[in-house]
Order: sequence, then C-alpha cells, then structure tokens
Amino acid sequence: MRTRLLIACLTSAVLSLAAERVTLTGKVTDNLGKPLDDTTVMIYHAGVKKGYNIYCPSCYVDCGKRTVTDRAGAFTISGLDPDLWFELLVVRDGYAPAFVKKVDPSQGPAGTATLAPRSPVDEPARAARGTVLDSHGQPVRAAVVEPVGVGFEGGRSAYGTLEGLEPVAVTNAKGEFELAYRSKATGMMVQVEARGMAPKIISIPTGADRTKITVADGAVVRGRLLNGGKPVSGAEVGLIAKERGGYGGALRVFGNPYPEIRIGTQPDGTFVILNVPVNVDWYVYGKMESIASLGAADPVECKTARDGDDVNAGDIRIHAGHRLRGRVSLSDGAPIANNMRISIETDRIWDTQTVIIGRDGRFEFTGLPAGNFKLWTSVRGYQMPGQQREIEVAVDRDINDFAVRLEPAPKR
Repeated sequence: MRTRLLIACLTSAVLSLAAERVTLTGKVTDNLGKPLDDTTVMIYHAGVKKGYNIYCPSCYVDCGKRTVTDRAGAFTISGLDPDLWFELLVVRDGYAPAFVKKVDPSQGPAGTATLAPRSPVDEPARAARGTVLDSHGQPVRAAVVEPVGVGFEGGRSAYGTLEGLEPVAVTNAKGEFELAYRSKATGMMVQVEARGMAPKIISIPTGADRTKITVADGAVVRGRLLNGGKPVSGAEVGLIAKERGGYGGALRVFGNPYPEIRIGTQPDGTFVILNVPVNVDWYVYGKMESIASLGAADPVECKTARDGDDVNAGDIRIHAGHRLRGRVSLSDGAPIANNMRISIETDRIWDTQTVIIGRDGRFEFTGLPAGNFKLWTSVRGYQMPGQQREIEVAVDRDINDFAVRLEPAPKR
C-alpha cells in the first residue's frame, strides 16, 4: 500500500515539473498578537484549483512538507506546485492546534495564523487521552484526532459541535494526544485521520490512562468511468458506505458513518482511491454535477474486506438520464431574486445537484438516474409551507411541470 501511495505522489511530482514552483510564506502569533517561534507549520491537505482531485487530499507530493517558525513567527515553505491550493496545520506545545484553509501561495502570503493557549487539564475525567499507532506498533506523528461526540453518566451522549469541547488534537512524536471537555464525561467518540492511513472512528474513555488506537493502510478501490464505451476523463467519482449509519446512546456507532470520498478520473477514465476503510460495503458512482451533461450513472457496489485489498469495482457506465423541469412560485406573488438556488439529492447515495432558479422561477435538472430524490430550496426570505423542509419526488421518466410553492418565512 505504501508503495502505491509513493507511486501516486511521484506521478503527481512528474506532472508538475514543467510548472514553475511557488513559495508559501506566512506568520504565526498567539491570541494577543505575539509572534510564536519554534511552531511547526505543515502542509496537511492539497487540492487542484481547477477540475477535480485525481489523488486523495493528503497524497500530493507537497503534502507533509513542514517547517518551523523563526523568532518573528515567520515561516517559509518553498518548491510548491502552483496549480494546487493547500490546507495548513499549525502546531505548538502548550497551544491548541489550528488549520489554515485553502491557501493559494501564487496569490501572496498565507497571512497570520493565530494559536490560542491551551490550559492544562487538572481533572482526568474531563479529557480523553490516546496513543495512535500504525499496524507495526510504531507511533504515528501528526495524526489529526477530531471529536465526534461526548458520553456522560447514564449512557447519555451528545454529538456534533459542543460548547466547551476542543475541536481537534494532533499527535506528538510519541503518537500521543489529549482532547478536553469543559466538564466531566465518561468518554468520547473520535475520528482519527493520519496521512497514508484509512480513517478510523472509535470510542475511548476519559481518564488518566491512554487508549491505544491502531490505524492501518486500508484498501484500494479502483474502477473506470465510461460513456458509450469510451473513457471519461476529468469527471468526479464518489464513494460512500451502503449503510451510512450514525451515532447513538452510550457512544455507540451503527453502520459506517464515514464521510464521502471523492476522486477525479484520469485521462483513460480510471480512478484509484487509496486508504479506504475495510470490512465495509460501498457504493461507487459518478457525481451528478460532474456528468450531468453526458447523462446519468447507476452506482456500482463493492466491498473492502481487509487491509491491503485491491478492489476493482469495474466499469461505471453513463447512460441516458432523465430531466426534471419545474417552477418555483412565491405565495405573495413577488419575483424570485437573483442567484437563488434549488437542490436535488438522491436517497441511495451521497449525491446532489444544485441549479440557479431563473427570475421567472423556472429550473431544470438533467442527467438524473431513475430513483427517489429530495428537493429543497435556498430562496432568501421564503420557506416551504408549514414545517416541510423538503419535497420528495420519484423520477422514472422526464418531468416537465414540477411545481414548488414557497411562503414568506417568519421574521426573527
């Protein structure tokens, strides 16, 4: 698996040799504006400015490059691909780590990243502690650990963004991390992401002891996108678990609530997705907004059984899709403002289309596969009647007269 990852990164490097490399600069301070020296700044993720990523966000050759700030808090990372944007991870002992999103060094300095001091945790039951190890038992440095939820006495659980819960932790050279909550808890559900490894979701207890968390390479899923038997390049493919699941009481996981993975197709229509979690059944599919002009594609099923598996999902074939035309009307007779949107989502997979509603209220979706969908609108100042948030619609043919009526939203 590591060999395949290296090949992908080397390929990325070769493709970008012809382009002039760029330099990324910036500064790191504390929350009072004082420069922070000896702070690690690392390129965590990257992505293409145009089109779709053909590698996972951490697989580009520039990912993993790092430096430390000088006495003035300044940092420099040279030799970067000008066709990419970058996400930075900033880490210093005694401070909460921070991300800097979508930096484009060709447009100038990254600006200033601000780190807030992190208070020591004096109550063991307020924090979850762990050590992230690879499959050989070696510590994994710079793994990102994000809390998904917190557990409490009596089996209660709370999920999502919680006040007083640290949003992220990063492992040190020993693979250790600590995540704190504002009050006592029995445990935390966390998602661990390490470069070159499959993500892992796990529940760990709070307390003074550290829980060992082992991450592995995961599996490879590959395939090909075809239209009329010919390869489709520069399109986007999605991967989502068939049983997406979620979280329940007592920090229990049901199903496989991993986020969708997206990847672009190569010139020959092929795609390769690395570090896929194992023992999971998946749907692989052409993203609607990417292939709508060509038609529709039904999802293909595959399974990753064990680490190291190389799964060929086969061909995803584009066929003629259906059209859904309609009109949004406002109950008070007002015209639709500019740039209002309507979206449609499939019920089986994690896929949507969003289009602009015309001033006359008309809209059109194309390239829809047969199936059940949900519609929702983003029209400023208006909502669907009553408590309705979305409209369900079954598509098995072209629909040309679908009506959506909105009413003024209550003023707040």
